[in-house]
Amino acid sequence: SVATPAPVVSTPVTPVVSTVGLKFARDLRVGASGADVKKLQQILNSKGFVIATAGVGSVGNEGTYFGPKTSAALLKFQKANGLPAVGWAGPKTRAFLNTLQ
Repeated sequence: SVATPAPVVSTPVTPVVSTVGLKFARDLRVGASGADVKKLQQILNSKGFVIATAGVGSVGNEGTYFGPKTSAALLKFQKANGLPAVGWAGPKTRAFLNTLQ
């Protein structure tokens, strides 16, 4: 008998965006998008300030859009690190993030 091939299941994939060596050079707030947002999500997830437990924003599936979940995780990160707890990345938060790379 001939084996029937398994059906191909299409899974949405977050575009590959390199964040290696990226520095935070602009303020990041809700609505921002880009590789620097993905890097921010990677740092937050790696430090235990998880953006999402599944899907976009989860560990290994960080996205490039700064939404409410990123803001909430960043606020917790800021409080834990003695930074201005505002939920967006201004100069002090960006300077601190750049020391973590």
